[in-house]
Amino acid sequence: AGKSIKDKNACAAGAVALALHVRAMAPYYGIPVILHSDHCAKKLLPWFDGMLEADEAYFAQYGEPLFSSHMLDLSEEPDEENIAICVQYFK
Repeated sequence: AGKSIKDKNACAAGAVALALHVRAMAPYYGIPVILHSDHCAKKLLPWFDGMLEADEAYFAQYGEPLFSSHMLDLSEEPDEENIAICVQYFK
């Protein structure tokens, strides 16, 4: 799943599957896991939302988020819209 998936509710499935795989394999290598989503533009917000939902579900089960961090990149949007969208995510 990814950008080519038309179902906005499934677009994050590939990122979530990869994150789950990395977390499952890390103990075999004895390494910490740091997963970051980078430069999420406005058109990719459904993808971003899916990753956040997966974070919440993973945290509820394991006490830590699935992803280490996420980055919104709304630099293409007017400042007022950029800030308004960011405010919604910080609530």
